Amino acid sequence: MLTRGTLPVFLGAVGVLADVSIYPYPVPIPTPGAAYVGWQAYDPTTLADPPLPQSIPPLDFQIQLDTSGNPTASQATLGSFLGISIEMSLSEAVSASWLRPQFLNFMSALKERGGPPVLRLGGNTQEKAELVDSLPGGASLAKFAIGPTGYTNTPTLQYTLDILKALRAASDLLEIKWFLGVPMNQTDPPRLEIVEKGETVMGEYLWGWQLGNEPDLYALHNYRSSNYTELDYMDEYQSILADVTADPNIQVKNNFGGPGVCCLWDLGDLINNQNYLGRFGSQLNSLIIEHYPLDNCDPSAHDPQQVLNSYMIHSFAQAFSGQYSAIAATANAAGKPVILLETNTASCNGFRGLSDSFAAALWATDLALNLASVNFTHMMLHLGGQAAYYNPFVPPPHNASAPFMWTVGPPMYAILLVAEALGTTGQARVADLGANGNNAYTPGYVIYENNQPARLVLLNYMGDTSGASDYTAHVATDASQVKVRYLVAPQVISKTNITFAGQSFGGYFESDGLLRGEHQTETVQCSGGSCPIRVPAPGIALVFLTDSAYSPDDDFKTFATSHTTKMHNTAALPAGALETSNGMNGGIRKTMKLASTSTNKKNAAGHRADTKIGGALILASILAGTGVFLA
Repeated sequence: MLTRGTLPVFLGAVGVLADVSIYPYPVPIPTPGAAYVGWQAYDPTTLADPPLPQSIPPLDFQIQLDTSGNPTASQATLGSFLGISIEMSLSEAVSASWLRPQFLNFMSALKERGGPPVLRLGGNTQEKAELVDSLPGGASLAKFAIGPTGYTNTPTLQYTLDILKALRAASDLLEIKWFLGVPMNQTDPPRLEIVEKGETVMGEYLWGWQLGNEPDLYALHNYRSSNYTELDYMDEYQSILADVTADPNIQVKNNFGGPGVCCLWDLGDLINNQNYLGRFGSQLNSLIIEHYPLDNCDPSAHDPQQVLNSYMIHSFAQAFSGQYSAIAATANAAGKPVILLETNTASCNGFRGLSDSFAAALWATDLALNLASVNFTHMMLHLGGQAAYYNPFVPPPHNASAPFMWTVGPPMYAILLVAEALGTTGQARVADLGANGNNAYTPGYVIYENNQPARLVLLNYMGDTSGASDYTAHVATDASQVKVRYLVAPQVISKTNITFAGQSFGGYFESDGLLRGEHQTETVQCSGGSCPIRVPAPGIALVFLTDSAYSPDDDFKTFATSHTTKMHNTAALPAGALETSNGMNGGIRKTMKLASTSTNKKNAAGHRADTKIGGALILASILAGTGVFLA
């Protein structure tokens, strides 16, 4: 049975408040022959399941487990390994007096399975973000669409300390730790206000600062001249760190991560030839990488169906992590954790039909555990907003009085499963099993606790509704029985009807942050030193090999959502507008284009669109709104 301690929600008032009129949300339904025109986050369009391999892999095979300590397994890994990266511009109207209970419910579910979550707030928009004492109308954040931009159409930001106070308030409840972004768009003097004030506000919940975001794209984004080089960047980085050292208002001088390159520069060259770690090691707390498998900023460059087919094999994850295994070894030897601080299925909002389907959960689970096996410390899946396909979760397009209006994307299920697979001890060690002759369609991982196999994660990439491609792995063990939980969906391309251990967050506009339904945990009887584990096609099996590795109940805090929301200056929308625009009419959508920073569909001209909003979008909607009142 589920046992939950429910915390009540209280309403407070900050700034200008307005009542909200809400009309029924239309559930997105594909219309034959018609193109979907609403927000990407709710696009019901699907692709086709990848074709089955020409040579079906063995569907009945043995798995032998190393019980001698397995020195090839990873270093100790936290259950919070797979986290969420939140774009800084999506933190509108975050106030220290409001917290979204839906967001807290998501984080509570992760904490119960894998310990306190680790999140990141930053991204392209951190580069032009300025901390100010106050904003007109009591707003916490203001956006100005001026200045240089690139494909991401990054707005200039001003924000107040209320943003950080809200993060701290959430952390006080659930011990969330944060990476926070520090801008490098201005170097003389640098913008260090967020560090000066933020380290006091965040306290022990500050994991570290990311100084600079994707510097290899500065020239492309018009932040620097076209001849900007790696050496220019390193000189600027050193100059800012020198200012940090000299700043009496910054107490911790060695809490910075970098370089955060993504695309054009060779990270190996920075490490091995430019002496990045040697030059900055005394002030670095981590080596930061940002990397998406593919660039989708030009939507015509890739066929989503072909991309989907190429992602659904284990060798895709292996190739990605293989690029960094030597770098990770070098960084770890220097005492620097390696963080994949921003990734997802593709840059610039992802691919329709891949990034928002069960395929994304399969891909993210495989990649996360593969990176853990080569000694990465964290991997963060980016949350891009209403205009993105790849969101782990997203609130409704505007404020809502009913709590069950959030939408959970397939990546959230991967985050949940990986947290449970790694557990709460902080001592999990991960190894790729090379299962089934290292077959690309049937990968598996073993998680060790105290040098003994504790859990397995077995994946089946094949999509076959007939059941003919389900496989059975016979796991060698002395146990008399094992427990199994499944992450499954009807098809690889499914966008809804995804369940983990029989539970679901629901479909479009159906979530309040709580999993619904009773846990379904299968007990598998073993005999002759072997346990047969069935893995459906498609699906993932999480196998608990010992009683101590199995957590049977959800005993965690939940946060009540049965209260009417009030937010700053929130508009009422008629049902007709919702019917035609999936949440906003054309005028509002044009204004709200600033709600995502990863799309090339926006005009990059330098006109001003002043949106000093105290409203509800993404982290505003994630952390602010109907919520826990903080005295």
